[in-house]
Amino acid sequence: MRFGSYDQKIQFVRFGSESDGAGGTNPVEIVELTTFAQVNQLKVRADLEQSQMQLPETYRVRMMVRSGFNPTVKNTVKWRGGYFEINTSPQVESVRLKKEWIFDIVRSNNG
Repeated sequence: MRFGSYDQKIQFVRFGSESDGAGGTNPVEIVELTTFAQVNQLKVRADLEQSQMQLPETYRVRMMVRSGFNPTVKNTVKWRGGYFEINTSPQVESVRLKKEWIFDIVRSNNG
């Protein structure tokens, strides 16, 4: 296993609220998991149709499988100060002794 390839710190977050003490609430970010992953930008063909569609930047994430945590398309990923949505169903790749989650993320409207 090459643990050095997991060089990007990512967090799986969700948004909740807490009381502000005056009868209202304040939004809060709740971190479900902090881990290291490999994040690579996917190449997009630079043809006229795709540039007209203004497709978002897409990143492929690879992270070690963690017991008790299963990423889904409902999770929000925080990376480099921005929020990203998982847009592909996470798949487990099992090669030799290494098991990792592989999924794609795109920039969220929240970020």
